[in-house]
Formats: sequence, structure tokens, C-alpha cells
Amino acid sequence: MRGVQGLRSLSCAFIVFFCAAAPALPQQVTLEEAQRLARTSSEAIRIRELAVQKSRLAVEEASGKAWPHVDLDVSGSYLVNPPPGYTVKKGQLAGPPTIPFLIPDKDFNIAAQLHNYFSVAATVSQPLFTWGRIRNAIEAAALQVDSAGTDLVTQRRDIEREVHRAYFSAILAQESVKVLRKIADAAAQVVADRQTALDQGSITREAVLEAASHRAQVEARLAEAAQSSSTALESLGILTGLNPAAIGLATAFKSSAPSIDEQSLRARALDASTDIAASRTRQSLAQKKLAIEKGGSVLRPDVSLGVSLGVTGQEDIPYSDWQWNNSTWNWDLVVSLGVKMSVFDGMESAARIGQAEKDAEAAGLAVLQARKLARLAVRRAVDAAAKADADLSDKQSQEEYASERLENARASVLNGMSSREDLHGAEILFGSAQLDRLLAQFTREEALADIAHLTGDTP
Repeated sequence: MRGVQGLRSLSCAFIVFFCAAAPALPQQVTLEEAQRLARTSSEAIRIRELAVQKSRLAVEEASGKAWPHVDLDVSGSYLVNPPPGYTVKKGQLAGPPTIPFLIPDKDFNIAAQLHNYFSVAATVSQPLFTWGRIRNAIEAAALQVDSAGTDLVTQRRDIEREVHRAYFSAILAQESVKVLRKIADAAAQVVADRQTALDQGSITREAVLEAASHRAQVEARLAEAAQSSSTALESLGILTGLNPAAIGLATAFKSSAPSIDEQSLRARALDASTDIAASRTRQSLAQKKLAIEKGGSVLRPDVSLGVSLGVTGQEDIPYSDWQWNNSTWNWDLVVSLGVKMSVFDGMESAARIGQAEKDAEAAGLAVLQARKLARLAVRRAVDAAAKADADLSDKQSQEEYASERLENARASVLNGMSSREDLHGAEILFGSAQLDRLLAQFTREEALADIAHLTGDTP
């Protein structure tokens, strides 16, 4: 019994050890999940979101210019050597001898100051008319919100495009590694067979070196594909926040390309173009800045209302001969209607207006240019997608041909009609066709992703 129990305990210990040592299974991630994770974890997108929030605060700042501004100034001072004034002695101001009493009847000080001095001033200012500068500044700040929002949309599309490229680059590399390993095995068999033939004296050493050179080329491509896979997974991990070593790719290449209506695609791309939207925002912003400069030109007076309340006085403070009868306080209220304008500024405002006019004109041309470039981008994207689809069809046909040739080579070897090298050559040819087909699939995915990037759709 002790032996059986000990064996069971040892078995359980081995099971626990191997379970703990076994690597974690890759987390299967679809392309949509990867893009969703990238949108939530991207620092670049977060930076753009903060820019939008900052621009909204700028609108509130610009709006504050239209509201009354209240300033309060409070100060307390201590006069080290206050004016002593002068003393009028008792009876110094006595009148004619017929007056029966003294003037004054006791000594008193005139213009004497206390050590402590206090001042309180409150000012309220309200702009009444500024030739539209405040209103245009608020609208210009609102346009900056639109511009920041457009940058945010652009950043999100760019992130989705980067995720798409990294995702399918990893698939291309991983599938290429599988195919290249088979090709490398076949190339190694060719080298071994030729080495045997060389040992038998039926071929020269040149044939062996040729086969070894081909095998080295395949192994070099295999090493490149393995590194490309690691790089693509690292990029995908950085974009999504996942562990690159534990990412499993659950989305495959598209089996077929969707039909493309170029006219409809062009209309959607023009509507969704962030470049056009940004150009339009810059045009509107340039027009607002022009209006602001015109509102601040010479001979355009600003009108504002001002209310000022001031209180000043002196007061004895405790523990320093505190006597309330020494207090002196005064206050004043001033209401003013002010007009301020520039009469001559050396033509500075005229130069600024001229610059703003040129900026507005250039912004309008930029909108036209952005529309032209958007149409050209659609044409290029459709051209690339059509060529990629045609190239994929060609590579699939070549792969089908190579597959049939491989099957015939196997049958010929079984029937003794072909050599093992012919079979390995057919295997290498089939593997090369598979690699070409994988690359064509990746190229088509890239072309379709470029179209989705133009229209704002998920690639």
C-alpha cells in the first residue's frame, strides 16, 4: 500500500510540475479586437483627446472676454515717519480783547497722520462694443475645437491602419515560416542526395555546392521571416497593450475582394476626408482672423463701461495707543464710459490685415487642392486594389499548377519514372508558389486597407 500511495503521490507531483511549467496558450485575437484594444490604449490617441479638451477650455477663455471683469486691490501700509502736522496752542487764535474766552481753549494738532494706512479698490469693467473682435475670437476658438477633433479622427484612423498592417504582416511572416521550413527540408534532401551521388562519383562537386547555395538562400529567407514575425508581433503588442509572445492571430486573409464602385467610393472619400475637413477649418479660421485684424485697425474705437469704488483711511491698531477718534476713512465711486482707439500705428494694422487676407486666400486654395488630392488618392487606391486582386488570381493559378505538378512528381517517383530530386524540386516549386500567393494576399489586404482608410471605414 505504501508503494502504491507513493507512486500516486509521485505521479501527482509530476502532473503539477508539468502543468506549471507548460507555456500559456496564445490568446486568440481577431483584427477587430486588436483595433479596439489599440483605440483604448494608444497614447497618441489620448494626446489628441487631451488636445480636444484643451481647445474647449480655450473657447471658455475666449468667451470670458465678453463678461464683466472685476478687480480687487487691498493693501495695508505702515508709515514709519508719518507727517506730524503742526500744533495750535491754547489761545493762539484769540480774537479782540473784548472776547471773554480763549481760542482755542486747548492745544490741538492739524494734518497729523497715523502710522497705519489702508486702501481698498474695486473696479468693474465691461466691454460694450469692440467691432466684433470678441465674437470672432470666440468663433475662432470654436474652430480650433473642430481642428483638434479632425486631428483626433485622423489619429484613430492611422492607429487602425497600423494595427491592420502589423496584424497581417505577422500572418504573412508566420505562414511564410511554415512554408519555408518545408522548402528548407526539401533543399536539405537535395543536398544530401547530391552528396551521396558525389560520393558515388556520378556528379561533380559543383552540383553539390549549387544545391548547398540554394539551401543557404532558403535558410536566410527563413531567418528573415522569423525575425519579421517577431517584429510584427512586437508592433502589435505595443499598439494593443498585449504580450507579443502570447498573441494568437484569429483573423485570416480575405478569401475574396469586395466589389469596388469607384464613383461611390470617391464620393464617400470626399465626405470622410480629414484633409479636406482640416483645410476647410483652416479656411474658416483664416477668415475669422482677418475679421479680428480688421476690427482692431485704426480709427475704430472700442467702447467700455467702467465702475470703480475706492476706500482709503487710517486706523489705530490694537496695542499702539488705540483710539477710535484717530480713525480717518474716505470713499469714492466713479462711473466712466471710455472710448479707446488707435489713430496712427505706422501702417502696422494695414500690414497685418494684408497678411490675413493672403492667409485666407491660401486657405481657400488649400481646400481645392485637398479635394483634388483626395480624388487622386481614390484613383491610386482603386488601381492598386485591382492590380493586387489580378496578381493574386495569377499567383493562385500558379500555386494550383505547382500543386498538380507535385502530385504528378510523387506518382512518378512511386512508379519509378522520376528521381527523388525531381520530387524535391517539385516540392520547392510548390512552396515558392505558396510564398508568392501569401505575398499577393498581403498586398491585396494592404490595398483594401488603404481604401478603408480613405473612407473612414474599419479596414
